[in-house]
Amino acid sequence: MSPADSSKYFTPLKPVEAQFVVKHSRFIAWLISVTTRAAIDEALESRCKKFPDATHHCFAWRIGFDNKLQAFSSDAGEPAGTAGKPILQALGARHLTNTLCVVTRYFGGTKLGTGGLIRAYAAAAFAAIGQARLIPVFPVTALRLSYDYVFAGAMEKVFHQIHARVRSQDFTDRITCLIEIHRDSVEPACALLKDASAGRLHLEIIS
Repeated sequence: MSPADSSKYFTPLKPVEAQFVVKHSRFIAWLISVTTRAAIDEALESRCKKFPDATHHCFAWRIGFDNKLQAFSSDAGEPAGTAGKPILQALGARHLTNTLCVVTRYFGGTKLGTGGLIRAYAAAAFAAIGQARLIPVFPVTALRLSYDYVFAGAMEKVFHQIHARVRSQDFTDRITCLIEIHRDSVEPACALLKDASAGRLHLEIIS
């Protein structure tokens, strides 16, 4: 089974931006793929620098999978619950993870009220999501493999079959590589790898 077929989560392939105006207030939503808190902080800093005169930079993010999924939102000065929460709910509704959404607002002089703000920030987030090309993401396990050159062709076929991502390869007296595979397919994948190397595979599960 393909990891893409069994994935419950998605992330944007590349950053996208969407904007619209409500009662002269301009909302600019930015959606980007992130995997670490450091990447989130860097992205937020760059966004604030891009629009230094904006009234608010409200945001939400989700990282990880299942019971290890982390999420956070910020109203950034808007009334509590009117900005960060609807952005976060939009991410959850589309099953996004490893994703940050920042909605920058330029106040237009007319107050929108609590309901108006919630609708505006949610609409901004959904607009960006709607413009994004979403790709499936899934939890992975890293395997370190070492095998003889005679098995290189057979191992490459298995890599393709199990949808492995090769992170590194070294070619010395043996081939040593680090691959990532879908966490749910570790047991059958290891069996296929061992069969392809006639049982002469050194295999270590890293994470």
